[in-house]
Amino acid sequence: MRTQLPDAPRLEVKLVQRDIWENNRWDAGYYDHAFRENEKRLTELRAVPLGQFIPDVLPDGSKGITYGQVGERHLSPRGAVRYLQVINIRDTGIDFAVKPDRVAEGSHNDPPRSRVLKGDILLTNTAFRGTETLIGRCVVVHRDHGKVNISQDIDRIRVVGMNPYYVGAFLKSKFGQSQVQRLVHGVDSQKINFGHIRSFRLPMLRDELQKEVEQQYMAMAKAHDRAMASKERILDEENIDPGRYGEAINELAKQNAGYRSAMTAAQDRLQHLISELEGFLEGVLNTIRPFPD
Repeated sequence: MRTQLPDAPRLEVKLVQRDIWENNRWDAGYYDHAFRENEKRLTELRAVPLGQFIPDVLPDGSKGITYGQVGERHLSPRGAVRYLQVINIRDTGIDFAVKPDRVAEGSHNDPPRSRVLKGDILLTNTAFRGTETLIGRCVVVHRDHGKVNISQDIDRIRVVGMNPYYVGAFLKSKFGQSQVQRLVHGVDSQKINFGHIRSFRLPMLRDELQKEVEQQYMAMAKAHDRAMASKERILDEENIDPGRYGEAINELAKQNAGYRSAMTAAQDRLQHLISELEGFLEGVLNTIRPFPD
């Protein structure tokens, strides 16, 4: 198609890619070769949309996907409900110490629909200019943390018919992150929405492989918990402000041998799991091998 612009007779706009019309995306990055190769491999693997496993409403009345309360935050230092923000979502799990905010139970910032339960998948949906790596962070809630709620910048996802630990590990992999980065939109504030998340494609893994992913994720999460126990103990004993972005408590934790050992173990286990999953999906490996204890 060629369009002659009336106020610039020598300028032509050429649309040569049918994909632009089909996808309604005019940003060049969407058509990056790496994104296309990722989609090609997912097609070869007969990947299916994640939305097939996210029900609109579950039997208990909860939504399959939601986010935290929109609007003004009213924090309560003595509140009974721990309040998660993007900074609390780390690669290996939830870090309550880095920003230990709380809200009052039953308050504006504690809607029942976004309370966090074991087995939930938490996915960050927002990033701002200069913090692009924050979007698409993902953790699986592997145990009961008590009363916890989330901010509007985190999506809470519940799946049926697919192991949540496999879903979480896949979203952490390059196959998942490529889809996140392809679909983000916005300039100063980048977002992914429910429709994007439901459209993410993932291959159907055999049940025994999904179970292996779960077992490795759980072992990683337990090491993460040991690290976080040390970090929260340091925060309590030192009685310090963790810092706006957790810089104070992070620096103290790095000086603690117990924290360093546990966090290194968690990171090593996560790296192994993601590497094995990616290798299997690439066709390089014929199974997902256990962590070499």
